[in-house]
Parts: sequence; structure tokens; C-alpha cells
Amino acid sequence: MKTLGIITEYNPFHLGHRYMIEEAKKKSCADRVVVVISGSFVQRGEPAFFDKWTRAKAALLNGVDMVLELPVLFATANAETFASAAVRILEETGIVDVLCFGSESGNLSNLQEAAKLMTDETEEFRTLLKSHLDLGLSYPTARSKALETISNINSKILSEPNDILALEYLKALERYKCNMIPMTIRREGSGYHSTSLENKFASASAIRKGILEDQVAQAFAQVPENCYELYGKTLSVGTAPILWKNYAGPLNYKLRTVSAQYLQEIFEVTEGLENRILRSVDDCYEIDDIIDFIKSKRYTRTKIQRIILHILLEIKGAEVSYFTKKLHMPYIRVLGFRKETADILGDLTMNAKCPVLTNLKKAPNILDEDGLHLLALEKTATDLYTMTTPNPIYRNTNQDFTVPMVIL
Repeated sequence: MKTLGIITEYNPFHLGHRYMIEEAKKKSCADRVVVVISGSFVQRGEPAFFDKWTRAKAALLNGVDMVLELPVLFATANAETFASAAVRILEETGIVDVLCFGSESGNLSNLQEAAKLMTDETEEFRTLLKSHLDLGLSYPTARSKALETISNINSKILSEPNDILALEYLKALERYKCNMIPMTIRREGSGYHSTSLENKFASASAIRKGILEDQVAQAFAQVPENCYELYGKTLSVGTAPILWKNYAGPLNYKLRTVSAQYLQEIFEVTEGLENRILRSVDDCYEIDDIIDFIKSKRYTRTKIQRIILHILLEIKGAEVSYFTKKLHMPYIRVLGFRKETADILGDLTMNAKCPVLTNLKKAPNILDEDGLHLLALEKTATDLYTMTTPNPIYRNTNQDFTVPMVIL
């Protein structure tokens, strides 16, 4: 059995995602597909539009055989930390042969060359990077300019969202000496940030925007037909959408009750940014206004969103560093699988290099202290996520322990 691994968010699952799965299976000759998805919050630091079980079910309806969860500690981190953890999860399943990822360039050899240059940083590269950062450029921009200077690689490869993650996946494969073989599928249709619903394979951003602006029919035209009922029911009963703007209250409470010294410990808060964060609530209340106050040329909106989420979840830099350096992942959590390929669950349990979670109620018996700590953070994240569910009757806590695995 040849197994394909994909790292994704499916926020939400759409026709472009199904195309990638079909192309990847064809190109790799894989029999099975395992995906790692973000849970309640995504890498941009925002709440997922639909909950993780809805997104897992959409994937299982469309060619995926098993869905694993990327713990929130990593899922809401920078691209390097996000990619490293997701790659490690797939590698530690012990059953994934090929790692496939989308990219704007579609050129694996160029991506591999760029990843090698970034991994083996020369003194010249580090000097150039520092000089660009000193000019106030964001890290991604400074890095792309430095890379373009010392090589023949077009810096565009470091500016497109999927290419950026592709580079981090390749770096992680090398760093952890993984056995998985890399493969890329060129992104088709609209760009990652496009908000048009008219193009082939509209982006997830466009679909979310369309739903919010009462263009549901146009948005649903961009998702598989077997997801119509799934998404429609979720929206009609009021378990979605979950929106960032509704977290203004919890964020204001947090920022009005913590110190600058406390914020210095939060992951990605550096260089005095804690003072600017605290000043933001002097005149701002709404999430967007707070983000606009804090962000700058050096600190992008996405990074500020992640930091805000880290503050709400109390994720500290030392904590991320500790778990990143661990020899193995604390656990692998299964969100769902298909019954017709149920052997994949048995294969995972038999071959995984760390504990496998299918029922969280059994966690105390199989996880060590680190695993229980990471799982407790997941519970907190899901409880925070459900706090703003549109229909109040679905705001109950402990859903990680009460919602069962998705089995189709």
C-alpha cells in the first residue's frame, strides 16, 4: 500500500483541494491519502470558518482516507514551526511514503535549491538578511531579497503563500531526515488571496467572503456537491461561521489585565512589541482596529493576528521551543477516517512512533505529562473557538471530549 500525505487547512474544502488530491494520487500512484489539518484555529491566526469535524468530514467525502489534527501550538505558529510539526506528524505515522504539497511555481527542483540555500545559511546570506531587517522590512521580505542577491532564484518563490510553505516542508524533510519523498502540484485557478468567485477553483478566501456577503449559491458552486448539505446545515443551525471580530471582548479583557513583562514571554512577541500591544487598547476596542494599531512594515497583519491568538491562549515562546525540540511528537490525534479503508487505522496504530489518540477520554492512560499538557491546550483552544458560535446552544465546553471521531 502506497500512502500519500498532505498538509492543509481546508478552510473550507473546495474544488481546488479535490483537484489536488486527484492529481497527487495519479502522479504518485498512491492507494491512500492521509492529511494533517489545523484544528480550531488556522495558521493565519484566525478561527477556522467551519469547525474541525466539519472540515474533516468534507475531506473524507472527497478522496481522503484519514484526517489527523495538527495541535494548536504548531497550527497557529509561523510557517517554519507549522510546517516542521506537520511534517513530523506525517513522518511519525510510519505509513506515509510521499509528501505532496501545492505550490504556485510547481517547480520542485527550484524549490529544493532555495530550501537548501535557506537551510545552509552562509555568512553573506545572514549579513544581507540582517541589513534588510534593520531597514524595517518584514522577515519574509528581507529573506527573499537576501536569497535573490546570492542566487539566481527569483524572489517571487519566497513571496507566494504556497511556495513559502513548500520551502518549509522541504527544509523539515531534510532537518528530520525523513523517509517521505517530496512531490508538488502546481496551484491552479485563483491565487491564495483572490476574492473572486468567477474563476476556476476560487480560493478559500473568496468562498468565505461569498458566504458572508450572502453570495452562498456562488460560493457553493466552488465546492464539491457532496459538501452542499454539510456546509448548508452547519450554517443553518448556527455552528458557523466563526469570526475573528467576535473575540474583541476576551482580547480586551486580556490586554487590560496583563503586564508588559508577561507579554514578553508570549510566542513571537519581540523587540518591545509588548508596549505597542498594550497601548492598542487605550483607544481601540474592535479586533481590526487593534491589529491596525499594532501592525507595521516590520510586523505584518498575519503575524499580529497570530500573536493576539497566542495571548488569548497563553502560548509562550519557551513552550513552543520546548515542544519543537522534542525527539518525537507527544501524540498523533485522529479526527476521522473512512470505514472502507479502515485498515489504515490499524496500520497507523501499529507503525506510529508516538501514541495515537482516537478517543480523548483514554488520553490519561496513554499520554505522558507533555502529551497531556498539549492536549489541555487543545481543549482550551476549542473552548475559546466555540465561545463565539453564532447559535448559543452550541457554545458548550469540552467538545474535544464529547464530539466523536468522524467515521464514513
